[in-house]
Amino acid sequence: MLRLKSSALRFKVYKTLKDKLINLEIRPGEKIFENELASSLNVSRTPVREALLMLEHEKLVACSNGIGFMVRHLAAKDVEEYFAIRHIIEEYVMSLVVERITDAEISDLADNVNKAKKIIKEGNINEIIRCETEFHDILYRAAKSEVLLETVYGLVDKFQLLRSLIASIPGCVATSAAEHKAILDVIKQRDAKKAKKLMKMHLKRAQKAVVGLQNILF
Repeated sequence: MLRLKSSALRFKVYKTLKDKLINLEIRPGEKIFENELASSLNVSRTPVREALLMLEHEKLVACSNGIGFMVRHLAAKDVEEYFAIRHIIEEYVMSLVVERITDAEISDLADNVNKAKKIIKEGNINEIIRCETEFHDILYRAAKSEVLLETVYGLVDKFQLLRSLIASIPGCVATSAAEHKAILDVIKQRDAKKAKKLMKMHLKRAQKAVVGLQNILF
């Protein structure tokens, strides 16, 4: 029972820290002080240290000179490769979606696009990122491919981190929302060629925005 309780606490701390990293509440390059973190989460240092070791394995944090942890920078090469993978995945997704998406799922996409307009006006970055993620999640599910879902969700944390970076750039979320609306319109027309083209443009613009960030050293 004690071991189970310890394991549950470790996972809770791990999930909390991971969300903070992915949502840029703790930014790339920042040092992580275990004592402060343990105090803020009202836990001992042990589950914090264990959670950090798990996150180090996932390459979200790195041990700094053997004396502590810091949030890893995304290497330019990693950014390039993540987007290269997304280009391949999303093109395949579009080819499946135009054939397999249901009217209910199209309605879900439309609701998401409308919700995004409202959230952008309110300026809630976390909700904007959540809405952006939801749009793509609907597409992935609409493709009706278990293998695709397995592949995508193995990379979901890195994709989410990239979305957080993009959302931190002024003007990018409004542009992304407009692109989502355009993608939805061609999906309604069941036009695979146009859907692939618009998704490719969407990803290229996002990649250019991330690479162009001046305040993060890749």
